[in-house]
Parts: sequence; structure tokens; C-alpha cells
Amino acid sequence: MTQAEQHKLKKLITKYNPILKESIQNALTEDLYNLIIVNGDDKDFELKDLLKEKEELKAFIMKEFIQLNNQPITSELKDMDEISFRKTKGKQGRLKI
Repeated sequence: MTQAEQHKLKKLITKYNPILKESIQNALTEDLYNLIIVNGDDKDFELKDLLKEKEELKAFIMKEFIQLNNQPITSELKDMDEISFRKTKGKQGRLKI
């Protein structure tokens, strides 16, 4: 992707951000509903009372989702393999100027 294309996409994302945000909230909320309904472990969870305040519920689900998935890269460092460095002895040469 070229720099010009990236710049244009950034402008379009900014322009359509409210619509995209609403679309993501709807999709995320609907997927969560489906997971709750399909998953047998969650049968005791009552959705009908929560569905009365849809906007508040969508905002809460989105906020929680972002919090769970918005960790800094440093949190992944604990899972990375350590690199070991060995000190090597070599002949020291004379620097020519």
C-alpha cells in the first residue's frame, strides 16, 4: 500500500468513524448474544432484562472488549524467549586512521 493510499484511508476512516463505531458495537453485541445463547454453560444468564437498555449494553460491551484487547506490547514480553548473549574473545586489532 502506498503512502498516498494510506493517507486517503486514514481520512476516510476519520470521516466514517461514527458509523464504523456503531457497526462494530452492533456486531460485537450480536456475536456476544449468539455465544451466550449457543453456549450451554451460560443458560442461566438472562438476556431479556439487559436488552431493554440496548445502547447502554452496547457501550458497556464495547468498553470491556477494548479494555481486554488494548494491552501494551510490553505485556507480551513475558511470553517471549530470552536471547542469551555470549561474550566472545577475539583478537584485538589496531585501528588504522
